[in-house]
Order: sequence, then structure tokens, then C-alpha cells
Amino acid sequence: MMKIAFRVLLFAVLVFAVQYLFIAAVPSIIFSIAKYRKPVPVNTVYHAGKTDATLRKVVLPNPDFIYSACFYNLSETDLVITGEFPDTSQYCSLAFYDDKVQPYYVRNNLQGFKNKYSIRLSSVNRVVRTLRAKTKQGTVLMRILVTDSAQMANAKRIQQSFKAKEVPQND
Repeated sequence: MMKIAFRVLLFAVLVFAVQYLFIAAVPSIIFSIAKYRKPVPVNTVYHAGKTDATLRKVVLPNPDFIYSACFYNLSETDLVITGEFPDTSQYCSLAFYDDKVQPYYVRNNLQGFKNKYSIRLSSVNRVVRTLRAKTKQGTVLMRILVTDSAQMANAKRIQQSFKAKEVPQND
């Protein structure tokens, strides 16, 4: 009887350990795969076209959005993210993710922010007007809702305004 209870307990501990390792490892694996598949160098923005079944640069892409992404590495430089949002008739968001694919800052055009934005992203402590990254590596993802051809033209213009520029951490 004692042997059966020990085996059940051992099985439960093993299941728990495997589940914990799976949950802890999957986000890092997703980030690593996405970073490996990126078509541009780090700290450079990539603008994707209209989403369809062949687009796999974004995990589970939504066909109603177009995406732009920037994988960043803030080990040696800061990054200044600039661009503009469309008016409130077309949804757009800018989301910052750490290297475990966890969002730590999201901004969208429906929250009352100014249309033009400039965000300094840094991995070191800074003063005002700097967004502190949770990790030195991560992703910035812009999503723009596109429901018709008129919105597509505007989305392409907005998408092209999304840029990233490296700046020294000492500035």
C-alpha cells in the first residue's frame, strides 16, 4: 500500500515539474523562433503586408490587421521609437514585449494620446520621458486595423511612419 502511495506521489511531482518547465520554457522558445525568423536586423522596423494564411512572422496573425515589428537589443544602445497614430476612426496600437513575450506597455490611438509619438526605450535607469524595458531584448509590435481599401491606404502611410533609431545610452 505504501509503495502505491509513493508511486502516485512521485507521478504527481513529475507531472507538476514537467508542466512547470513547459510553462516556463514556451515563451522563451516562441521569442527565439520569432527572432530567428525576422527578415531584418535587430533594432530595425519590419513592415509586413496584409495578413493572410502564409504570414507566419506573427504568431496567430489576425487577418483584419497589418503589422510592423521591431526586435530590439538594448545591451549597448537605447532605441527611440517614433511614428504617428491614425485618427480614432481606425484602431492602432503599439505594444512592447519582453523576451518572454509578455507585454509591459501598450499604447493605442483611442486612449487620448497625441497623434505623433516619440518613445525612448532603455534598459538602464533614466529620467523623464523614457520607457524602461523589462528585459534587454524584446519586441515592439504595431497593429493597425484595416477593414476596407481606404483604411488600407491610410494604414500603409501610418505603418511607414513607425521607425526605430539607435541612440547612445549616455545621451
